[in-house]
Amino acid sequence: MEQSMIRLQAQLMKDYYKDFSRYAKGKKPECKIAWVTAFTPVEILEALGMDYYYPESYAAVIAASGKEQELMQECERQHLTADCCSYSCCFEGCVSLEKGPRGIPPKPDVLIATNNQCNTLPNWWNILAQRYHVPLIILDYPGEYVSGDYAYDYVRKQHEDLIFKLEILSGNKLDMSVLDKMIRNSKNSVQAWERIVDEFAVRAIRPTELFDGISFLITARCKEETAQLYVLMQEEFQKYSMADLTLTPVFWLGYPLWYHKDRYLSEIFDGFRMVGSNYITWWNLDYSGDTPLERLFQAYNYTFLNLKQNSRTKKLMECIKRSKAAGTVTLRNKSCKCDFVSARNIGLPQAELEIDMIDRMYLDTGKARRQMELLKEAICIVSELI
Repeated sequence: MEQSMIRLQAQLMKDYYKDFSRYAKGKKPECKIAWVTAFTPVEILEALGMDYYYPESYAAVIAASGKEQELMQECERQHLTADCCSYSCCFEGCVSLEKGPRGIPPKPDVLIATNNQCNTLPNWWNILAQRYHVPLIILDYPGEYVSGDYAYDYVRKQHEDLIFKLEILSGNKLDMSVLDKMIRNSKNSVQAWERIVDEFAVRAIRPTELFDGISFLITARCKEETAQLYVLMQEEFQKYSMADLTLTPVFWLGYPLWYHKDRYLSEIFDGFRMVGSNYITWWNLDYSGDTPLERLFQAYNYTFLNLKQNSRTKKLMECIKRSKAAGTVTLRNKSCKCDFVSARNIGLPQAELEIDMIDRMYLDTGKARRQMELLKEAICIVSELI
């Protein structure tokens, strides 16, 4: 079982990184390359035989390798201040110096950005477009702010235009049956991952295993191997012992800390256990619908971060309630203010930590420890009142 998991992980990573400079050794990619943001409908690219890469995800890999500070400083020397999104600063430094733990990704033939995550990304992709002099396609997803029928027509036309442009670029014609298969693969990956998330609340699973494990749902969700990997992971997790119920259950609200060996502040979690995280549910996309284009609309127009505040709060509360958390650790992320906004009005004691997912210099561990002590006191007071 373990060997099968390792084999699938190795295969997915090899496929993803094969054209990075560290491995390609100057060899040109065999197909057209797109750089995409995290919630791009990559099923279309996969069906057209294109490869695609996520600069945000690579920034996380850079931070995990301990290499982010030099690259962020280089970025600030050139054009972006440290107050900008750390993902962008880290990656911009990487491509400027042509340095990274796996080299640099192959140069893009097209850039695709979406606004269903945050509005910073289209601006960052404009900088990349100026650097590489390649076409930039921005997909505008109105979310819940436009009624369903109008929103569907608006998004469908953009998806059809995206298909048309990528057919010309790739030289391939989209087969709708292939696109439908890619969407089914993504749906299978999401469903398998959701079962893993359910195990997290009740078993002694290290949060690191999920913070790292979700990377395949991001970068390879429409690969058949991803669902296979997650099925094996769930089977493995079911062998773990049940969670220690003497520890105080808390919910992690915000990004993992990519520079930390455990991806969260494990050193200040004495007496606590993490039972859930909103980050590990963000890619649980809903591919419902009767046609491929309807399913893509449903999945990418209604991402969690593209919902109205009331809907985000409702979904968040449902996740927290299922986890049976008694409190939350909420990150005031220097890079991602919109993520903190999604944590309002959750009705539980919170430890609010000023932090960043990439920039370790922004972390004050002493202050964070004091916040956790206050959280424990607040949870005790609430439990006594009940």
